[in-house]
Amino acid sequence: MKFSGEKEIKEEKNKQKQVKFVKIFNLFFLLNNIIFLTKPIFMNKKDVAWTVCCVFLVIALLLSIVLGVMGFYSAVTYLSLDSDLIVGDFVNIPILPNQTNVVSMTFDSSFLPNENIPQTIQISGQNLNSDVKVRVKAQVFGLEDGTFDFITTEHFVLDDDGYYYYDDTLKGGNKITFCNYVVTPKENPHKSGEKYILSIIVENLESKFNVKEIWNNVQ
Repeated sequence: MKFSGEKEIKEEKNKQKQVKFVKIFNLFFLLNNIIFLTKPIFMNKKDVAWTVCCVFLVIALLLSIVLGVMGFYSAVTYLSLDSDLIVGDFVNIPILPNQTNVVSMTFDSSFLPNENIPQTIQISGQNLNSDVKVRVKAQVFGLEDGTFDFITTEHFVLDDDGYYYYDDTLKGGNKITFCNYVVTPKENPHKSGEKYILSIIVENLESKFNVKEIWNNVQ
């Protein structure tokens, strides 16, 4: 049986592949330009000032390539997807500083409206080497209307932006529990026989940063 959100996920993966192809093409294009520029400079030009200026430009281009590659890989690898889980399974999400993790679970249309489903989601900071602030959000693929609520632990507070914010600091080596139950929408928008994908998005930033200002600008 196909998931209702399968189309959206495939489209997202195709977009990521297209972005990767464009990035790689641009890198080859820049490298080719560097070779083209430097060859006549060092073979034909005698003027020292001109040579120094061109070398400076080459270094700037190389630096932009390095930064572009670093940005590309950080944008791709910050996601950790797992679609083998189903709603009700115990979920442990290990995090590293300044990353976003996404864990996906499938659920079917057999649940009743406003039903409390046992669901423990744990966030692990065992690999953290610094203190972080944490926020969590849920996204449902294939469900046009209706939102899921969570019966969270006492330290998570739901804000107007749809994120649940951890009101303390997660220290390295510790674990926190986000929720113990997931609550289905009050009005059942599910289609009979369909399956859906519930994604839990966990974001964190080191507490040394101005976390509130950064997150206010990144919704």
